[in-house]
Amino acid sequence: MQELKENPYKKFNLAFALMVIVPFLVFLYLLTNKLFDFNILVGNIGFILFLTLFLSLCGFYIGFTILKNIFDKILIYAAQAKHSDQLKSTFVATVSHELKNPLASIKINIYNIFAGFIGQVNIEQKNVLGLCQSIVERMINLVNGLLDLHKIEAGVADMQRNELNLAEISGRQVNELQVLADKKNVRIIKEFLDEGLSVWGDEGKLSRAIINLLDNGIKFTPENGAVTLKIYPDDQFAKIECSDTGPGIPDDKIGLLFNKFERLNAAKEGTGLGLAITKDIVEMHRGRISVESQVGKGSKFIIILPRDLRATQR
Repeated sequence: MQELKENPYKKFNLAFALMVIVPFLVFLYLLTNKLFDFNILVGNIGFILFLTLFLSLCGFYIGFTILKNIFDKILIYAAQAKHSDQLKSTFVATVSHELKNPLASIKINIYNIFAGFIGQVNIEQKNVLGLCQSIVERMINLVNGLLDLHKIEAGVADMQRNELNLAEISGRQVNELQVLADKKNVRIIKEFLDEGLSVWGDEGKLSRAIINLLDNGIKFTPENGAVTLKIYPDDQFAKIECSDTGPGIPDDKIGLLFNKFERLNAAKEGTGLGLAITKDIVEMHRGRISVESQVGKGSKFIIILPRDLRATQR
């Protein structure tokens, strides 16, 4: 069973020890207050006072015992749940890793057949092969997403931080998705208010986060719509805003956006991992991600990153 890193018993016991002092403080107050004297310790008043003190101590002891047992059970259940989640995550990562190489081999062989390296292929066969290519690509994206998510959750994801030009990185991601946007007749608008804006981060991971937001925006934006990528400085932070003119997100669904495997629209292709991975990447950079949306008018995802993590660490 996985042990918890911090044992709360010490603080828990200290809190109750302090609570037990309360009856003694009341007793001390009665003794030292000018309105009373030691005569209160005799007769009916003294008996009532001692009885009250005794019942208070018994009550605190019983309460402490009950709550301690409850906390024991909670900690056991939490440790078991954490251990179970780790086993599931490890199993998924192992299966994904085993699938990665066979899928890559299938992808290469389909391409070779499609290109005619093995023999002549007619149009109908190419259509079928094209469909197979699309399915394999989706499976590869799912496997890569699962592996990335496992590495981040396990804390073994490599972070190679350098000073990066955020505008250059974002510009490359826009160019990469331009073909996809053109197919849907969706415009990508760049609003880079500071071409020299730099951040201290991992280029590969930040590129993945930006491309996930752009891909998500293009996916949910209807034909003739637009996706806007805005980048600008804000004091010691860099802000990235990705807005779309899609259908928007209902208020009761916004809280589900960054959950793993959560797909608000089952009709749209996707694994439900893109935004979850994006959130993890942003948090690895000590940043925050949020979303603003209005049904019928579109959505806006906002990333706030510290410009220099080295200063944050100091």
